[in-house]
Amino acid sequence: MSDFVNSLSRGLMILKTFSPSQPRLCLQELTNKTKLPKTTVLRLLKTLIALRYIQFNVSTKQYYLGSEAMSLGFTVLWSMDLREAALPYLEELSMASQQNVGLSILDGTDAVYIERIKKIPLLGIDLHVGARLKVYHSAMGRAILAFLEEGKFKAILDKVLADKDTAKIVGRNGKVLSSMLQEVRKRGWALSEHELFPGMLAIAAPVFNEAGAVEGAINMPLIAGVVSKEEMIQKYVPMLVDAAKKISSARGYQEEMTHTGWNTLPLQRTAQN
Repeated sequence: MSDFVNSLSRGLMILKTFSPSQPRLCLQELTNKTKLPKTTVLRLLKTLIALRYIQFNVSTKQYYLGSEAMSLGFTVLWSMDLREAALPYLEELSMASQQNVGLSILDGTDAVYIERIKKIPLLGIDLHVGARLKVYHSAMGRAILAFLEEGKFKAILDKVLADKDTAKIVGRNGKVLSSMLQEVRKRGWALSEHELFPGMLAIAAPVFNEAGAVEGAINMPLIAGVVSKEEMIQKYVPMLVDAAKKISSARGYQEEMTHTGWNTLPLQRTAQN
């Protein structure tokens, strides 16, 4: 295959070498198991360590899986569980609205689709399962961010602000984003107007788990020329929010609970930070 990336394949080969029976391996063991040159293995290990997929114990000279590699497995298990619980309600919502609907979770600074039900074609837009949208620049992303636990939000904001190109979107120290998230928290749902695609509206609502923590969001894209903003608010927003509440309930969340996200915002990062 012309698009096959050898270095990526080899890096994944190293990650797959670790197992419950052999969670820690030295350089020679990794070389023997992968049948790769020692210099290649060492080069790949340095990259994986820098990305926190691998960790190295200096005293034992052994390598083991890092936090990023472990999180991949937990994210898959978590998303499968959430998707299974949400699917009947997504299907019900799609049928009642006759619109496309989706379910996403947070992954780094992205909101990632883990389910999408298509009812109508959206020309030039291919948002499939696995598609990623920036959390600060999408309705479903902001629906998650607005209710995220403080420490997690600040960590994401720091990453976002590290990229100077995003300043015009989130504002200095996150001031613009903070204002948007205040509105999301106040009304319980997020809105995106022509931000990602011209002529496209998108609404999203958060989904909470039994601990009161936000664990995802459902969304509904709408064509502005077909659906007015008034119709969106009066007809589609209540349907979307109701579906999100049903999914949250199925996940063990009780509406009288206080969610574990922020009770107050300012969300913007202070200059001292």
